[in-house]
Amino acid sequence: METTGNMTQTAEKQLILLPLNDYLEGRPVKDIERLRRAFHPEALIRMVVDGKLAQWTVPQYLDAVEKAALMECQTEILSYTWDGDTASALVQLIFPTFKFIDRFNLVKLEGKWLIMDKISYRQVL
Repeated sequence: METTGNMTQTAEKQLILLPLNDYLEGRPVKDIERLRRAFHPEALIRMVVDGKLAQWTVPQYLDAVEKAALMECQTEILSYTWDGDTASALVQLIFPTFKFIDRFNLVKLEGKWLIMDKISYRQVL
């Protein structure tokens, strides 16, 4: 893992955690503005559904989240790493009957980390 400029690794970690926590804390409670803040406006969200690739833009994804049922959820960052201005993260959201395992790619633009894409796996529990 690298640092950029004079920034320490600890400070960079905190900056990377901002969008991850916005996602993990915003998704279970359907906080659309917090989710919007986590994603780059041109990010894509992908998932295999019934054996086919499904893909959403951020507005489409936020609309789907808004319509989803509100359920209890446990979240966890499983891992993350970065090199320069790119990062990746693995997180999970555990709902009562299923869980999502999400893989993110992030970019750092103008000092701010944003989720550039998300690919998810949904597992029935």
